[in-house]
Amino acid sequence: MKRILFVEDNEVLLQLYSIMLSKTRDQWEATVAPDGRTALELLRQSAFDVVASDMQMPGMSGIELLTEVRRLHPQTSRIIISGSHDQAEAADSLNSTHLFIPKPFDVQLLRDTLARITGLDAYLKDDKLRGLAGKMRTLPSFPVVYLEIIQEIESPTSSVQNIAKIIAKDPGITAKILQVANSAAFGLTQPICDPVDAVQQLGMTTVRSLALSAQVFSRFKPGQLQHFSADALWSHLMECADLARKLMRYERAGAAECEDAFTAGMLHDIGQLMLADSLPEEFEKALVLAAEEKISLAVAEQQIFGATHTGLAAYLFGLWGLPASIVEAVAFHHEPEKSDLKKMSALTAVHVANALTDESEAANLNLDYLHQIGVADRLDDWRNLAAESQMEPVA
Repeated sequence: MKRILFVEDNEVLLQLYSIMLSKTRDQWEATVAPDGRTALELLRQSAFDVVASDMQMPGMSGIELLTEVRRLHPQTSRIIISGSHDQAEAADSLNSTHLFIPKPFDVQLLRDTLARITGLDAYLKDDKLRGLAGKMRTLPSFPVVYLEIIQEIESPTSSVQNIAKIIAKDPGITAKILQVANSAAFGLTQPICDPVDAVQQLGMTTVRSLALSAQVFSRFKPGQLQHFSADALWSHLMECADLARKLMRYERAGAAECEDAFTAGMLHDIGQLMLADSLPEEFEKALVLAAEEKISLAVAEQQIFGATHTGLAAYLFGLWGLPASIVEAVAFHHEPEKSDLKKMSALTAVHVANALTDESEAANLNLDYLHQIGVADRLDDWRNLAAESQMEPVA
């Protein structure tokens, strides 16, 4: 039984939240609080798995409350539910919240989020996974450039020029953005050399996703390992991200879901880079073991580390407060059946895109899972889409 605390000064909405979870009483125990002070009293008595709070409340704002929740119970998932006019303020508080759900209130979105949290919770709290994270010499910090880009995108005075200035602060991220922009602009008579032109070519949401992965890549020293290529990994991430977004668009998913799929595709294997950078000798052993025994890298990592690169990355992204849909896709893209959300999602798109863009992963496509969520009949169409994508420059 998991516990969720709803904090809302609107009594009607508090009743709605309780009714919403009445169908899942065997999974979720709902508690309500009318303001932040009352919520903190409850939190000091016991921990909750999730705290979902309104933004604007008398006495203590939702952000102030969730900042304190993070200090008291860092493992608690933190959700802001508020009017769309507060999104800029929510973007400014990414270090305190995991998810922003706008009003008018979307019941299904919250239900889907809670389903993801149910599946992720036990996975991310695994002792072996935490042990692997503890062995890392350094864990990448939250990308400040990403946060600044989010703030700029949500700003009413947002502009391509301002986003380009933010990107230009980090040479490593700038290099990756320009590299991708020139790949997408293949065939143009003049290469793209200006971050402003790069942002215009790629679009703001794509640049935001690239900033997350590019920071980790910018710190990696090439040539450390004989059996690992950061350039090859980057190419695979870009191909997978592009196809994952196309799959979601093909399935007529919403814009936010499509961008979640792209971001998750960009991040799904970045745990390999973390291991290669921080534990190169052990990671090299895993690479050699996988090749010699003809087993997957994940199985080899399990033998060497007791955990995998997917778990390590998902653990870190959970600490960063990335949306549950992205953390889920990273964590389970090899084993999508572990998710408690049984429908087409970013996880589905990344699982399929990973298999269709990497020959070594093709045999790992989970047909039972695709049948279970009712999309197996689309596989031939998706393969055709993948074949078409491989003939195009990545955008």
